[in-house]
Amino acid sequence: MAGAHLDSEPDTVGVNDNASGSAGLLEVALQMAKVKPKNKVRFAWWGAEEANLVGSTFYVTNLTPQQQAQITLYLNFDMIASANYMFGVYDGDDSAAQGSGPGPAGSAQIEKLFEAFYASRGQPTNAADFTGRSDYGPFIAAGVNIPAGGLFTGAEGIKTAADVAKFGGVEGAQYDPCYHDPCDDLFRVVQKGGDAALYAQLRSRYKLFGNINTFALDTNADAIATAVITYAFDTSTIPPRTAPAAAKATVAGPQTDANDLHLR
Repeated sequence: MAGAHLDSEPDTVGVNDNASGSAGLLEVALQMAKVKPKNKVRFAWWGAEEANLVGSTFYVTNLTPQQQAQITLYLNFDMIASANYMFGVYDGDDSAAQGSGPGPAGSAQIEKLFEAFYASRGQPTNAADFTGRSDYGPFIAAGVNIPAGGLFTGAEGIKTAADVAKFGGVEGAQYDPCYHDPCDDLFRVVQKGGDAALYAQLRSRYKLFGNINTFALDTNADAIATAVITYAFDTSTIPPRTAPAAAKATVAGPQTDANDLHLR
């Protein structure tokens, strides 16, 4: 299963947060319609993430334990094109030893898949902590231990000198200088409150379309496609569940819903 939140803060159209993740995921879903995967693939565009993960929480908590256990893994894409980006991959194994602990078993394997993708492009990554601030939160909190992973290019965090050495950009500025502000837009970013001097610096170093870093968006869209198509055919790297609910699910029939997109 893969998801991205469709809403934004009330005072901004939110082209990075989170039209970027929603659009990247939608393009992958459209392309997936051309193939016949071995495994069932479900896409979700969540409502009310900014109001404390309302949509994804409602979805997960209204599944039975058996239905939850049938979700082999969840991939989350929230802010994948920050103007002053870093390539953040959710830290499934807590290798950075910062903030929250590791994700459920299998999360480390998802992280490794993404890291291998960026390595193949000659791109570095940062470990992004499972803070619970995005829609993976209800999945990793579910009692059936759903592994999770995904991408994040940064929000109000500040880019460091080490980040600049890896990704370029402007040290001391936010990864997304328009995070939760009206200037998170495709047009008139400065007129809507963006720092004119900072965005002039960023445009001299990156190709921007409004508040979107087009290199980050393009690279991350390919990363999404790689992960989705990989797991659509093969989830053997994800270890078997040990939760009791997973055992119960083996005797339950397949669960379907007319509102879900099932690609076969």
